[in-house]
Amino acid sequence: MRSTKPRVLRWKWGGANSAWVVEGLRDETGRRIRKFFRSREDANEWLKNRRPELRSQGRAAMGLTDAQRVDAIRASAILGSHGVSLTTAAEAFHKRAMLLSRTVPFSKLRDELVAAKTADRKSARYLSDIKNRLAAAGRTFDGRGVAAIESRELDDWLRGLGLSPTSRVNFRKVLHTAFEFAVMRGYATENPVAKTAKVKADHPAPGILTPREIAALLAEADPQIAAAIALSAFGGLRDAEVGRMTWDRVDLGGGHIKIDAGIAKTSSRRLVPISDNLRAWLAPLARKEGNIRPSARISYPLYRAARKAASEKLVAADEPAKNLQDWPSNALRHSFASYRLALIANAAQVAEECGHSIQIMKQHYRELVTPAEARAWFAVTPLGS
Repeated sequence: MRSTKPRVLRWKWGGANSAWVVEGLRDETGRRIRKFFRSREDANEWLKNRRPELRSQGRAAMGLTDAQRVDAIRASAILGSHGVSLTTAAEAFHKRAMLLSRTVPFSKLRDELVAAKTADRKSARYLSDIKNRLAAAGRTFDGRGVAAIESRELDDWLRGLGLSPTSRVNFRKVLHTAFEFAVMRGYATENPVAKTAKVKADHPAPGILTPREIAALLAEADPQIAAAIALSAFGGLRDAEVGRMTWDRVDLGGGHIKIDAGIAKTSSRRLVPISDNLRAWLAPLARKEGNIRPSARISYPLYRAARKAASEKLVAADEPAKNLQDWPSNALRHSFASYRLALIANAAQVAEECGHSIQIMKQHYRELVTPAEARAWFAVTPLGS
């Protein structure tokens, strides 16, 4: 058997940079390797510096029990077909074991994420949404360690929801946020949601009211909610923003409404211009201070009553009232954005006024209504104004 003791030899087949070689070396998998040098002195110097390490490794190997040596041989044979050394496999196992020792159950991740988002002052609506969606996922994953949950499991779960593409997209977004939080906290090394399939969600045109429908709605609205309806229909405020809005933020003289960080959904400030017809609706109701509308417990029944009365009035006059009978989501704000864009043909300005991105504006609202219809919308005023 050829000696495995490292030694320096002349290498006849090398070039100027590999004239000498250190033989008798082994890599981590046990395969023989060579180390080449320009000169014999360089090779001897390198081997001299390595001998203490090689002796130490040899003594450690001699200190192994028979069972440990047999185990090492078997492990090396198993790993050899994969081209992986025993050391590499042990390091990978150690890394995985350490990760599993510090990970947390999915149930704890849910609680920590909601607590973090609450501390970040996210809106109540956002917090409710992530709580409900994560609770649905928790029915399957709560007992599992976060680091052990795989992409294929999450992909199967998302597909098995049996929901619309848009709902599936929203569930995926929340899960992605949760596992990104897990990575940041050290509970996982990667986000498994990133490898799940993305479903294409359709973006249907938003439902909007007609000028006749908004006129009938405002005519039937209780004075307690008339200003709130007008602010959404002719100023584009979100329902949640109207619910937090106070009269001191409405500057009729200056011609704008101040939406500050405490009001806006995105916590970004903006100024909304007051159109002539919006001014006509607000002026008779304006006060120096106080909320624009009463609490949801009081105002929402008033909204429903106004829609019902307006619908019945239009139907009695043999006019369509489809949107009042089947109220579209965010109907007032979507109506404002659609008619405002048709009126001024400036997506960037309308996006700024609405407080969302220009991409959303172009995707959802472009060419929904004509300029003539837009002029009719912003011509809706109280009787006798």
